[in-house]
Amino acid sequence: TEVTEKLEEVVMIWIKQIRQVLVESEQMRREADDIGPSAELEHWKTRMSSFNSLLDEIKSSRVKKIISILQAARSKTLKQWKEL
Repeated sequence: TEVTEKLEEVVMIWIKQIRQVLVESEQMRREADDIGPSAELEHWKTRMSSFNSLLDEIKSSRVKKIISILQAARSKTLKQWKEL
């Protein structure tokens, strides 16, 4: 249905955003091998904040409702979602 397609588009955007955060996190770690302890601590505080924000969003009732609707519709998009 049209609603399912729209919800799948939303989930694909989320997947892309989550993957981007994960890629940036990995890239940052490779580039930052020679920094001092203060910069290292700041890096991890920033990462923790980003991941906590993502986690809060993923746990939100809005996301849970959309995922439930897509499960009922047997959406193939959920396979990618679950792989994250």
